[in-house]
Amino acid sequence: MSQVPEHILQRLRTCTSFPTPPAVAMQVLQLAQNPDLDLGKVADAVSADPAIAAKVMRIANSAMYSRRRQSTNLRQALIVLGLNATLTLALSFTLVSTLKRANTQGFDFNAYWRRAILSSAWGKLLASETGRRDAEEIFLAALLQDLGMLVIDKIWPEVYEGITPFKIDHSRICQHEQNCIGTDHRSIGAALLRIWNMPESLARTVQHSHDPSAAGVDGNDKAFVRAVAMSGELSDVWLGSHNEVALRRVGQQAHRYLGIQPNRLGELFASVREQLPVAEELFQMELFDSSQLQDISDAAQEILIVRNLYQINASEEFQQEKRALEQEHRKLRTETTRDVLTSAYNRRHFEKRLGEEFAVCAERGYGWPLSLIFIDLDKFKEVNDGYGHQAGDAILKTVADLLRENTRDTDTVARYGGDEFVLLLPGVDAEQVNSVADRICAEVRDRKATIVEGKQVGITLSLGVATCNAENQFASSEALLAAADSALYKSKRSGRDRYTLYKSAAA
Repeated sequence: MSQVPEHILQRLRTCTSFPTPPAVAMQVLQLAQNPDLDLGKVADAVSADPAIAAKVMRIANSAMYSRRRQSTNLRQALIVLGLNATLTLALSFTLVSTLKRANTQGFDFNAYWRRAILSSAWGKLLASETGRRDAEEIFLAALLQDLGMLVIDKIWPEVYEGITPFKIDHSRICQHEQNCIGTDHRSIGAALLRIWNMPESLARTVQHSHDPSAAGVDGNDKAFVRAVAMSGELSDVWLGSHNEVALRRVGQQAHRYLGIQPNRLGELFASVREQLPVAEELFQMELFDSSQLQDISDAAQEILIVRNLYQINASEEFQQEKRALEQEHRKLRTETTRDVLTSAYNRRHFEKRLGEEFAVCAERGYGWPLSLIFIDLDKFKEVNDGYGHQAGDAILKTVADLLRENTRDTDTVARYGGDEFVLLLPGVDAEQVNSVADRICAEVRDRKATIVEGKQVGITLSLGVATCNAENQFASSEALLAAADSALYKSKRSGRDRYTLYKSAAA
């Protein structure tokens, strides 16, 4: 998980151009920390802001609480909602009213709030569906999960120039932010909430808000984080590609992480459709088209309910057969994509990934860079001839391990053939790949491979580096690969144990 560098934390603490929570929000926070809180104090605090009081009344009587009795005054509304829920909702309204005043730098403000409000509605519904008693806290966390994007747009507006963040997978957005400023919006949002003295549970959830598995989160908090993360996943499917593949995927996630069956999730799409107009009214934003809401809800119910009916009555025997087939499929997929000796990806898989990533780079006008490193082991034949193939195999395994250690999970490490490896680094520009190549060359010099009878030998590598971007475009993925190969041979002719950056004849 990305950490926030100290210089960025200092910038967040001293930035005067980004809104800070109003006094009423801070009063709400203080009240929430009082174990002896009573109804009268909450009523006084809420009544002090007529706009907040009106919203509390509306939400108590809204579709979100439609099973409860109607409230005719603020005191009844507080009883319906409960003290903690009232404070959390009041905090939501004050923070949103503050953040709406943040001027953007060309950032798609409506797209941001469309996802935020849709996520909050999903979060509240998922919490209620799974029997949680902290639905309003999940509502707030889901609402603020992308807060860091507003901060980045305000302080580093160049980060989102030339891209459309809400049409890109969130993992790619975080990777792009990391490449640009050394951290991402999850970590910045969590850091800002801590600076504002918001509850630590809220900051921690924002930090992990894009991981439905809640990996690395303590057991007691996992269910909370999963509900918030799934609210974002469902919102992305709703706002983006709500086709059968996407809906089935999110249905599987909801079942795996929250225990919600696909057919029930289909019914929840209809519930969210009913609650969105309420949320829009509460936050005074018109973000959704009613006919579009109906179309998406109908599509979700068709796919998740009608087409999944057969799964409800599936026998245990069928499920066991399915698990066995899945296990066999995973094994076969590993065998067809991995090099048996080094466990790096094989050439076939690399070429497939290269074609896919090059297409993404080209489709975005080369604004999303793609870097490639071609690697050759120096004097590998001498080791093979002198010590045998067993020694050569040990060296290849050592190099593959080192390459994986120095790349990200989103990168592709592949054995291209013989003693050649390739690295594919999406979203990495020329300056960044230069650092990667330099680090690999340096670390491999200090790494020795243990070969036969405990003997160790040193290793060096020759690297060729090429980057496809707006300044240095390639006609095809094959041309990019050939450029890196050309740079590799320059490294070998220049004495090996080094890297060379490809430069076109026009450069």
